[in-house]
Amino acid sequence: MGIAAAIMFGSSHFFNGVLSRRVPAMNIAVCSQLGGAFLFGGWTLARFDGGPSGQDLFWAAVSGVGAGLGVAALYEGMRRCRISVVVPVTSIVSVALPFLASVIILGDRIETPLALAALLLVPATWLLSRPASASHTKDTSPVVTPPERSPQETSANNAVAVALGLVAGLGYATQLFALSRISSPEPAAPMLVSQIVSVIPLVLLLYYRSGRWLPAGGGATLSKAAGVGGLAALAMVSYLYATREVALAPVMIAIALYPALPVILALVVLKERLSTPQIGGLGIAAIVLPLINLTG
Repeated sequence: MGIAAAIMFGSSHFFNGVLSRRVPAMNIAVCSQLGGAFLFGGWTLARFDGGPSGQDLFWAAVSGVGAGLGVAALYEGMRRCRISVVVPVTSIVSVALPFLASVIILGDRIETPLALAALLLVPATWLLSRPASASHTKDTSPVVTPPERSPQETSANNAVAVALGLVAGLGYATQLFALSRISSPEPAAPMLVSQIVSVIPLVLLLYYRSGRWLPAGGGATLSKAAGVGGLAALAMVSYLYATREVALAPVMIAIALYPALPVILALVVLKERLSTPQIGGLGIAAIVLPLINLTG
């Protein structure tokens, strides 16, 4: 189920990234989170068997705060900085922190194949984020090319990208770890609370940016974003149940494979060319997958 969650996480990131080319990203983020809330709301109504415990509500709120922080920082980073810097930092931090917490705090036992997989994920994630250079690709985008930055400006921009990636990774790590602590047999209500809480910082940021409390930019595109949010919500459900079947550490390694899927989808759907580093990253990911399976 961890691998299924990775597939759905990767797909949702890819499709929301495509939609963000049509509508300002924060509008997509809000609609996506609301779409997930709608799915959890329906699940709660269908399976409601009493209110969740106070402990589950606490972890749900923590998860929601983390998710809102992660989404806001990631979208801000992709808006202002190089995606090839923001995304890998986010991915590595969001996986590494829960993985370390599972080992240090929860005492999860790490088998040799899993430890090797964890080590391989760092270069794999970084390589997957390295697109072909502009000189080797043909840009058909209507977006105006930004002016060339001086070395000082580029360094400062990369520093901002790393900082926002760290914040986004911390947010997602908080979300994933907190979700794994929810113990209710029917987790629909806690996950609904988490999703609603995550919307709050995004709406505030949307208002700060646009002066609007509600997203705008085309009903069809925003509806698609809500649908993608439903897919992301299903990914969280798969992740939650995966953490109940096995220890947290192997689930986090499986989740860390998700950056490979947007690269593959960009190749198939958008007809983008893979760079040599991306091919290497996919090769490492192909090694990591059977190593995870060896842990059972």
